[in-house]
Parts: sequence; C-alpha cells; structure tokens
Amino acid sequence: MTDAGRKAAPNRGRNPNWSRDETVLLMDIYLSAPRAEKTNPQIVALSALLRAAGRRDGRAALASFRNPAGIAMRLRNFGRHDPNAPLGRDSGLRPGGAIDAEVWREFIHDRVALKTEVERIRRSIVADDWRPGPTSSRGPVPSFGARTTVTTDGRTGAYLLLVDGPINVLVPSVDIVDGRSVMKIGRTIDLDRRMAELAGGLPPYASIRYVPIAFRMFHSAAEAHTFERAILDLCDAEGWSVGGEFAYAPLDDLRRRFCENWDNHGKSRPPTP
Repeated sequence: MTDAGRKAAPNRGRNPNWSRDETVLLMDIYLSAPRAEKTNPQIVALSALLRAAGRRDGRAALASFRNPAGIAMRLRNFGRHDPNAPLGRDSGLRPGGAIDAEVWREFIHDRVALKTEVERIRRSIVADDWRPGPTSSRGPVPSFGARTTVTTDGRTGAYLLLVDGPINVLVPSVDIVDGRSVMKIGRTIDLDRRMAELAGGLPPYASIRYVPIAFRMFHSAAEAHTFERAILDLCDAEGWSVGGEFAYAPLDDLRRRFCENWDNHGKSRPPTP
C-alpha cells in the first residue's frame, strides 16, 4: 500500500465532516428542539435537504450520509456548549467539535444574525437534483386504451415547505411583515419525489425555490390528511392562509405548531416531556 493509500484508509466508509453551513442549520434546530430525535419533523426535513445537496456535490457516497439518526445524534454535540443542556445529552458524535464550538460562539448571543445566516444557507444549498436540467424535457408519447389503477393505503407523510422568493411576486396582495414567509402544506409518500415535482414546475434558474422545513410520517393516508387539514384550518383561524395549500405565516410559529403532538381528531397536544 502506498503512503497515500495508508493515509486515506482510515477515512474509508466514513461520511465527510460536517461543514460550517450544515452546522449552522443544525444549531437552528437545536435552539428550538434540543431533545429532537430521528423522527422529529425538522430532523427528517433537514436530512432530505442535506442528502439531496450531498448527491449534487458527490459527498453522499454512503447510505448513512446525513440520515435522520446521524443528525439526531449530531444534535447532541451542542449540549457540550450549552450550560442549560439536560444531563446525559452531550454524548453525540465525536468528530466536528471545533466547528460546533465555533458556530455556537458566533451565534448564541445573536439570534437575528443566526436567522439571517440560516436563510442565506437555505438559498445556497437547495439541491439542483430537485430541479429540471436546462435542456427540454422528454415526456412519454400518448398512449390509448383501457387503464386500471390500484391504490393501496400505507405510510404517508405531511410536509411543510418554505416557498423562498420575492414576497411581492409570490403574494403581491399582502402587507410584508417581518418574520413571515410563504409556506406550502401538503402530503406525500415520498418527499424527494414531491420536491422534484414541485421544482419541475419552475424554470431551472428561477429565483423561487422550495425548501423542506418539516416532514412527519403517519401510518395511513387518512391520518396524514387529518393532520394536513388541521394545519390548514389553523392557518385559516390565524389569518395566515393565502389560498389553496399556501400560507403567509410566521415561519417559527407555524413550524412549532407543525412539530407539536396532535391527536387523531386534529387537535394539538402539549409535547411529551
């Protein structure tokens, strides 16, 4: 084995270290949900975003790249720097302590700067593999005759997406309010596929893009529909709805409500301690 091979060998089978931008997005989640586990809607959505970005730049070589379990464990690293962290929550993943500490020091006393940086990062890493290429598409040729469709029930997810773009273009009829964003609520069995479908409705280099903010799975489509309807009803009640599945809402408030526990009747419940 060459010297280069010996140096590279310890990194085989390991995911790349976390970047500063990835760590900033993770800190944003930590400050709202320090106990988040792998099923937390914010963790699942961040995994989808980072995995898609990793596929784009060639870093997602392993199936475990930025998966929800790894992100949830990585989240615990911030407990080392948080004096208010619950005991026993600072084990986490060992690599990356320096970048965690750097990001923590930079933003822990400046939440406004953190929010601005999170917005910048989201815009910069929305994955190109959710977007169509610059060449024309090639749809299927027409086909005719009888068709049979069989629909089966199963696990279905509800999503909360940020619709990032100029507010005066997205919702020209509303008054611009600081802290509010255009959001889309919907359901799907495959978030990656849905992201690609939505992006396919926009030109490849449009200034409008969809960013996953939260995604939670349910045992059936009926449960996902009930939850989706409850969130849309909430938007109606709060005066956030702007029509269809879209809302112009305080992002942090809507994200928090989306991540709360809900019963089978579409009523929110306090989070489990």
